[in-house]
Amino acid sequence: MPLQILKDFSKLCCPSPLECDGGFIIENSGKVWESYVPIKGTFTFDGNQSAAITTIRILLYNGKTITRTLQPGQSFAFTGNYIKRIEAFVQNPPSRILFRHCFQELLDAHSKCHSPCCPEFLQCELPATYRNLPENEDFLLWQSTIPVSGFFEIGPRLSSAIELKVIIKRFNKPDLVKVIRQDTVIHSTDMKSLLIRILNYQGDPPGINLLLCLSEQGKERKTF
Repeated sequence: MPLQILKDFSKLCCPSPLECDGGFIIENSGKVWESYVPIKGTFTFDGNQSAAITTIRILLYNGKTITRTLQPGQSFAFTGNYIKRIEAFVQNPPSRILFRHCFQELLDAHSKCHSPCCPEFLQCELPATYRNLPENEDFLLWQSTIPVSGFFEIGPRLSSAIELKVIIKRFNKPDLVKVIRQDTVIHSTDMKSLLIRILNYQGDPPGINLLLCLSEQGKERKTF
């Protein structure tokens, strides 16, 4: 019987590993990130130290644009795929927004080489601090254009007595709504966006520390 050599085809059929950047400070208006190949990933704009109003524009390859305007101290995180370019428009610079990103190249949609053995990446972003949160208003902390699973670790800061309403919107599923009064971890699937509403607090205006660990949801895998 001839000797058979087993090859690891998963390396040929899997996308490139997840790459994460420690980030840099956005100070002025202009292009802050661009890709000439299709990618997916999460991008964090931590405005905890920013004193300027800044508008973030995320341009996708399908022609759509995600726009988010951050007041001084506010932050935002975005997850999606086929991201082409990210721009920032700063009023009265510098803005001092810390920009971080983790991304991964997408496989060719027409490729027949999609190995079921490819690893699923669980991406954990460094915590971002959200300040200058409006009261009695649903405030958007994170948004995704693709269904993801994972968890959020939400921690109130600068206030010992606080009530927060957490709203997780999901693709084709009911919203998850929970009132928290301390550090809380919430795990779910099919997640689309995360919003916070300040219901009540004592002391200084509260801020939020947010840690997110997310992975893209794919089709159900076969069991071997």
